[in-house]
Amino acid sequence: MDIERFDPIGDPKYTMRISRLTIDKLGIKLYDRVSAVLAELIANSYDADATEVSVSLPWGVTLAGTVRSAEDPQYRIVVRDNGHGMSAAEVNAHYLMVGSDRRLRTGSDLSRERGRPVMGRKGIGKLAAFGICRTIEVITAGSSPADRRPQGWAVSHLVLDIDEMLSDTERDYHPRVGELDGTFTTHRGTTVVLRDFYRKRVNSGPELNRQLAARFGIERTDWRVEVHNSAVAAQAESFILSDLPVDVMEETRVDVSTRPVRSGRQYLPVTGWVAYSRQPYRDEAMAGVRIYARGKIVAQTRDFDIASGFTGEYKLRSYLVGAIHVDWLDDEEDLVRSDRTDIMWNSARGEALAVWGRELIREIGRMGERSIRRRVWEEFRERSGIQATVDAIAPNDRLFRDSVLEAARILVANKDRAALDDRSHVENIVRLALSLGPQRSLLATLAEIAGESDQGLDTVVALFERARVAEMYSLGQIASERVAVVDRLSRLIDDRRSLERPFQELIESAPWLLAPEWTPLGMNESLTRVRAGFERWYAQKFGQTLVTSSIGSRKREPDFVLLHDSGELWIVEIKRMDYHLTDEEYNRAINYLYALDTYLTENPAIGTQFPRRRLTFIVDHIDRLRPASRSSLDSDARIDRRTWRELLDSTLRAHRDFLERVYAMRGVDEDPAAGRQAV
Repeated sequence: MDIERFDPIGDPKYTMRISRLTIDKLGIKLYDRVSAVLAELIANSYDADATEVSVSLPWGVTLAGTVRSAEDPQYRIVVRDNGHGMSAAEVNAHYLMVGSDRRLRTGSDLSRERGRPVMGRKGIGKLAAFGICRTIEVITAGSSPADRRPQGWAVSHLVLDIDEMLSDTERDYHPRVGELDGTFTTHRGTTVVLRDFYRKRVNSGPELNRQLAARFGIERTDWRVEVHNSAVAAQAESFILSDLPVDVMEETRVDVSTRPVRSGRQYLPVTGWVAYSRQPYRDEAMAGVRIYARGKIVAQTRDFDIASGFTGEYKLRSYLVGAIHVDWLDDEEDLVRSDRTDIMWNSARGEALAVWGRELIREIGRMGERSIRRRVWEEFRERSGIQATVDAIAPNDRLFRDSVLEAARILVANKDRAALDDRSHVENIVRLALSLGPQRSLLATLAEIAGESDQGLDTVVALFERARVAEMYSLGQIASERVAVVDRLSRLIDDRRSLERPFQELIESAPWLLAPEWTPLGMNESLTRVRAGFERWYAQKFGQTLVTSSIGSRKREPDFVLLHDSGELWIVEIKRMDYHLTDEEYNRAINYLYALDTYLTENPAIGTQFPRRRLTFIVDHIDRLRPASRSSLDSDARIDRRTWRELLDSTLRAHRDFLERVYAMRGVDEDPAAGRQAV
């Protein structure tokens, strides 16, 4: 900036009128993620008619609590734009007036120069940065062209400190005047500098890009945001904010612009699209339908809260993606929550949007289910080589070949494409299909004999029943055992006095409760050796005894239960009903996961057998976790948590599906509920 100074007035120049309650409840506690704070600052630049926004921050670091050299500069986040800026009078009247409706105050819902539909409304987004830092520095110059003097535009420079702001809840707060205040510059615009951070994590560049892209749905040629990595001094590293790239199955894409939402006698416009993704997304920025109002995200949903019982429900929540624009959520009536993380679904228009969304879900669920099954089957056939296998085994037995392929199709029908990345899993499916195919082939052959043979009908029936018994043993026995386990789990949950040990033993003896496949695909016999080896290594490394199994260790409770599922080792932290997980327990389990990674890295012959590792908490309450732990649980794809009721519900749903597929494979039209007693 080219600057020239003039003398400031002796009285306090800037005044904020705000109560402590407003800052604490409506500002600081609404925003605790760096990406959310950046989105608010970028939105302010958009509303100020900026065409260029530059964001500078360190990527992939923890902003506070990290040991750094005393000579290193402290971390800063800087957001700079070329918008119309503010005069000192406007700083006082608008920026420091907290909780005032911008649109009512200015008499317009459009920006002053470019006529953009403004995103801001409630007047509290300016406090968002206090969710991650203690100090906000604002340097702004401009307003309208008429405010320019011969020297340029006057600079307003103020420094807001949260501790000073909250020290007195009754008197007006006077921000400190910065050193540039009262100077002049030849360019309009605003710069916001954040420093003195709380312990907050900044994600990597690609993660930050996805998170910010998901928060905006703006398609304008006069708008450019570039985000720079200030942690890399030697080389420039940055990205341009753009639309969120989502790889979808084009045959499932639905353009919603021709499907208005009916609310009473009105038909309200909606634009955008909804589809199934090619791969299931666990990244929260990518998964689900993003709902935008005035170009900024206001909600995200995976299913519009639709009730169960529709086609494709088990895959939909993993594959559903989309972006819809619903500006009337933030129009005359404000239906957006203060933190812009959701909308008022219980309002008349919110309920109308939910009904509209559920109808769309049912339609796309049917399309998506067909597309996923077809794609998974095609990819399975290619990866497994099952066609060549059956051709080589039985070149002259078409019935056998068709039966094996049909069994394989049923086995993969409930899989997603990610499951096919595990080569051993694919091989197990082929082996199981080969074992089940001949049984069905035998039944068909016996049926032909019944119509053609000269033998007595009673003899044929007896042979048929023996074949049926063999098939029932291979599939029905599995079903009956699962029924017993599910009943046991239900009784433990209903008896809220149950201790952890029965839960641990049940989960370890029936790991399909966590990963409910409808048929077993074999067990890895090396798990026992892995457990023993890891426990010995841990004792040598850390000098502490570790127990990873609840079976056969009566003298001591296990530290956790170690399970496996098709190339994946699974640490399961099991707590009793109604337990509140503590931050110390969470971090200890995280350290177990890191220790397991280290052990398998140091022992690659074992590590290659288990290329994936994950951690699951089965616990009912996490309200005692600190924000950093909550953020870790939400953002780390290898870590998840389930309540006992969620576990029981998912198991029951998976078990119903299991029985339906068993009967389909037998070619018998039976009711699953009745089948449960018959098995």
